[in-house]
Amino acid sequence: MCRDIVAGGSSERERRKRFGRNRAAQIRRGLGCGVAWLWVAAGGVAAQGPAGTRPADTASATQPAVKKDVPFGLNSKTMSGDWFGFGPAMRDLGIDIQYYWNSHFTNVMGGGRTTGDLKHSSTYDLFLLLDLEKMKLIKGGDVLLHARQQWGRGSNPWVGSTQDFNDDADGDHGIYVDQLYYRQHFWNRRIAWQIGYLDYQTIVDRNVFANSEDKQFMNTTLDNNPIIPTASMTGLGTAVTIKPVDWYSVILGTGDAQRFPLYKPGFSTAFHDEAWFIGYMEHNLQPKIPSRNGPLQGNYRIGMVYEPTPRQVFRYRERPARFKGDDIGLYLSFDQMLWRENGKDNQGLGGFFRYGWRDPDTYRFNNFWSLGLCYTGLIPTRDRDVLGFGFSQLDESFMYRKWRDRKAGNESVYEVYYAFEVTPWLVVTPDIQYIDNPGGNDSISHAWAGGIRVRASF
Repeated sequence: MCRDIVAGGSSERERRKRFGRNRAAQIRRGLGCGVAWLWVAAGGVAAQGPAGTRPADTASATQPAVKKDVPFGLNSKTMSGDWFGFGPAMRDLGIDIQYYWNSHFTNVMGGGRTTGDLKHSSTYDLFLLLDLEKMKLIKGGDVLLHARQQWGRGSNPWVGSTQDFNDDADGDHGIYVDQLYYRQHFWNRRIAWQIGYLDYQTIVDRNVFANSEDKQFMNTTLDNNPIIPTASMTGLGTAVTIKPVDWYSVILGTGDAQRFPLYKPGFSTAFHDEAWFIGYMEHNLQPKIPSRNGPLQGNYRIGMVYEPTPRQVFRYRERPARFKGDDIGLYLSFDQMLWRENGKDNQGLGGFFRYGWRDPDTYRFNNFWSLGLCYTGLIPTRDRDVLGFGFSQLDESFMYRKWRDRKAGNESVYEVYYAFEVTPWLVVTPDIQYIDNPGGNDSISHAWAGGIRVRASF
C-alpha cells in the first residue's frame, strides 16, 4: 500500500518549507502508486482474457464463482454431486467411477402380436476406469471395467418384429461383466491397443447420432447395424486404433466367433475347439466443413467384417444340408453435423446414414440401411434437449424368399424421440415407433409401440 506522509513542524514557516520540499516527492509517490495499480489491474485483465472469453468458473466483482456440484442439485452434473465432492480428488488419483440407471415404461398401442398393459424394464451400468499413468504405474495405460444388470423384456415379445423394439430390454440377467480390458496408448496417443473382454459396438460401426440405446434411439436397427456382429460380438478379443493424422483413423480388430452364450467370460470357446475368430477393418474419414458458425464435424466409416463360422445355405429340402463359411460383409456408418446455431456448443442439426451387406445365400436379411436427423436445442432455452427421427429397413434376401418363405418381405421402422433434460443428471425421453411388416413375413401388418425412458446419472 502507498501512503503519503507529511512531517509536522513547530511553526507555520517550517511547515510550509517542509510542504514545499516534500510536494515533489508526494507527486512522485502518487505517480508510482498509480502506475503500480494500473500494472496490477492490467495483469488481472490479461490473466482473465478479453471480456466474454473468461472461463465460466472464473470469479469477478460482478460474476460470482460457480458453485460446486451438490447431491441432488438442480444444476449438478450427477445426482450424487460428483460422489459427494470426492470425484475430482479420485480422478486426480486415476480413479473414475460412473453409474447410470435406465428405466423403461413401454406398451404396444396398436397392431403387433397383441396390445397389452404397460410393461417395465430397467438396466444399470457401472463403469470403473483406472488411469495407470496418473497412478504412476504404466505410462499411457488404462483399465476399463463395465458391469451391468438387467430386468425384464418390456414390450419386446408383443411387438412381433425380428429386431427388438427396445434394444435395452434383454431380459433378466444378474450382474455380469460387459467389458473388461486393458488399453495401451503409443506414439503420443495416436495408437491405442486394447485387449480383454470387448464389446465391439463401442469399437466399430459407431455413430454420433445413432449408437446408444441408453440415450438415443431405442430400436435395435437405429442403434447398430443388425447384420454386422457388433452388439452381439461381446467376448475375448483385441483391437488396434491407429490415427496417423487428425482427419483419418483405421481400426483393426478380432474377437472370438464362438462367444455364445453371452454374459460368459468366453475362455471355454476362445481357447478350445475350432480356432474361429471374427475380423474387422474399418476406415474413418473425419472432415470438418467450414461454416459461418464454426466447423461442421463429420465421420465417414467404411468397414469390412470377416466371419468364419459356417452357416446353412438356403436350399429347399436339400439333403444333406450344405454349409458355407468364411463370409465377408461390408458396411458404412456416416454421421455429419449439418448446421450449427453457434460456435460455442453442439446445438444444431445433424444427420446419419448406415448401410450393410451380407451374403444372400446364408443371411435372411442381406441388405440393411437406415438414416435420420437429430436436432439439439430446437426449443429456445432448452439447449440440451434432443429431438430425433430415424428410419430403417431390413431387406429380405431373394434366396431366402425363393427357397424358404415366398411371403417373406422387408421390415421397416420409423422412430421419433425427444430427450428432455429435467436436470443434467435426469433425462426423460418419450419415444414412439411404427413398425411396418414386423416379422418380415406378412403375418402381422404393422405395430404401434412407444414408451418413456428415464435415465439417471449418479
